[in-house]
This record gives sequence, C-alpha cells and structure tokens, in this order.
Amino acid sequence: MRFATGLVLIDAPHSALNMLGIDESLADRNVTRVKTFRRGGKRYPYVSSQAWRYWWRSTLREHFNWELSPLYREQKQVFTAANPLKYPDDDIFGYMRAFKKGGVNVTVTRVSPLKNTPLVSVLPDRSSLTVDDGYASRHEGDPVPYSQEFYSTVLKGAFSLDLDAVGRFTIISKAGFKNLLTRDDLPNKRNKNNEEVFAEVEEIEKIAEQLNVQKGEKEWLMPPEIRKKRASETIKALRFLTGGAKQTQYHTDVTPKFVLLLNIDAGINPFISDVVFEENGEVKFDAKALAKRLSDLKEVIPENAKLYIGYDDGFLKSLNWDMEESRKILEEKGIQVFEGTVGEAIDEFVKEVEAYYG
Repeated sequence: MRFATGLVLIDAPHSALNMLGIDESLADRNVTRVKTFRRGGKRYPYVSSQAWRYWWRSTLREHFNWELSPLYREQKQVFTAANPLKYPDDDIFGYMRAFKKGGVNVTVTRVSPLKNTPLVSVLPDRSSLTVDDGYASRHEGDPVPYSQEFYSTVLKGAFSLDLDAVGRFTIISKAGFKNLLTRDDLPNKRNKNNEEVFAEVEEIEKIAEQLNVQKGEKEWLMPPEIRKKRASETIKALRFLTGGAKQTQYHTDVTPKFVLLLNIDAGINPFISDVVFEENGEVKFDAKALAKRLSDLKEVIPENAKLYIGYDDGFLKSLNWDMEESRKILEEKGIQVFEGTVGEAIDEFVKEVEAYYG
C-alpha cells in the first residue's frame, strides 16, 4: 500500500471563506457568522472538509480539464453518475447511490481514495476573529445596518491519497465494496422498466473495453498511465487551488503558502497532530516533534522517499520561521529533505508518486 500524504497552510489575512449564515438567535437577524468549532475552552474558525473538496474538484475541472460527473436527483437523493471509468472525480472523490430502479437494485458506493481534514484556523477566535459593521444603502431612506464576521489567521489542513485505490474498483456485493454495476446485477429479462439499468452497464462495459481495463472476478483495474495521471493531477491541483465564500469583500488567495509532502506505506498521516501550532498568539512549526515522529515511522516510509517542504518566502518571513534550522533538525534524524517553493515541492513529490505506478 502507498499513501501520498500532506499538510497545507493557507494564509487567510482578511477572510470569511466558509459561512455558517445569519445568526437566527438575534432579533434583528443582521449578523452573518463564519463557521467555528470548540476545542476545550477555545473556539476556532474553520473551512469544512466538504468546501475544501469542492474547491479541489473545481480546480481540477478548470486547470486540468476534468469532465466532472453530473448530478442526478432520485427519491430524495442527490448523487453523481457513479461511473469512475468515465469521470475521474467519481474515482478520486467517491460516491454513494442507494435505491432501486425498474425493480433492480442499483446501489453502488465508493469510498474516496482522497481523504482530507477541514481547514482549521491555527489561531483561536480571540486571536483571529473580528466583526465588520456596515450599512446597506444605495437609495434615499434609512440605511440598514449589518455585521459580518471575518478572520485573520492561518488555516491548516491535511490530506491523504490512497495510490492503490486510484483506478481500482471492487465489484463485491458488500457495503462499501460495490463500486460498479456489472452483468451479474442485471435481471434475466430486459424490459422498458429496466432499460436504463441495462444501458448503464453497457456503457461501463464499452468504456472498460476502450480503456483496456483489466477485469477480474472481484475488481477492475484501469491501466497504469490513467491511474498515474489521475493521482498526479489531484496533487498538482493544490498549486492552483481557488474558491471560498465572500471573495468580493474579503479577497483571499487560497493556494497553499506552505506544504509538507511525504509518501508512506501505511494509512497514517504524520502531519495531522500539532506540528504546526499556536503559542502566545503566534504560529509555530515544531521541526523536532516532526523529526521524532518520522523517525518513529521509518519502517513504513519507502526507501529513498523524501520529505518535501515547500513554502513562500514572504509567508515564512511573516511567521519568523527558520527553515534552515528546521531542515538541519530533520536531516540529523536521517530524514531526506527536499526544500523549495510550493510549486517545486509539489512537482518533485508528484514525480515520486508517478514512479509508484511504473
């Protein structure tokens, strides 16, 4: 098994990237809140994992020309086409469809190979959150007051991409393992009620033949070049990440300004715990803690795998981080380090990912 893991830091100097909505507890209903959650006695602004995934998916469409899976509505459910052979986002981001059509059970599910955390503020709300009071008035008459929360912080998020799961689809009749409909799922007789289901299976079979998909009894496997392309573009998209609410009022560049990237042969993300943390109102990087953690995991770090560190010079200067000292600490623990810009780190990391597929 092989997982491409990473941590990203997004500079949010004046931002409101994911909104909770109007505060219904207030009589005037004129205060708009950002999303926050409580940890211990502190509250932290955050961007939901779903919002981050939406940005990620949209960036893949805009910058890598991914044809995204269309949405359908059936029996109070919303789902995608559930065709990961045709639509790469169904492959990477997963799907769930659970109902019957024409008397045929068309339930399929796919656990996403791409896992990600929410983007959480490193600084608590008392050190990052403020309220902008304004008035809405473009005509004569009394202006309408309103208040809008926004924050100035650094957002931290982690992700893990299961490289073995990309382009690999199981067809086992078990919850979470039935990724595709096949001939075995069809009734003996074709009629007008189940015509759509037959057509779906036929389309999947046609695409599988065109793409030279390997068909086994329990799984289908796409060719290495397709799996490589999907995995590498998913990671490359981080360089061009765009999205977020309130961009007209609080314009924010959501591309990462600091990344840590590492391939690891286990379902572990070594960056989720607090290697980046808050101390006395400042954002800190604990290279010693990271070095100890990676040293402890050395048996599941592939031979010759590097820790890729990418950063924006201006961002690091604003945080007063000494990356030369951090690199020294990591290398003293026997960790191979690549250091460069965010773009350089991602590009070099992607080469390591692509090599895994041969």
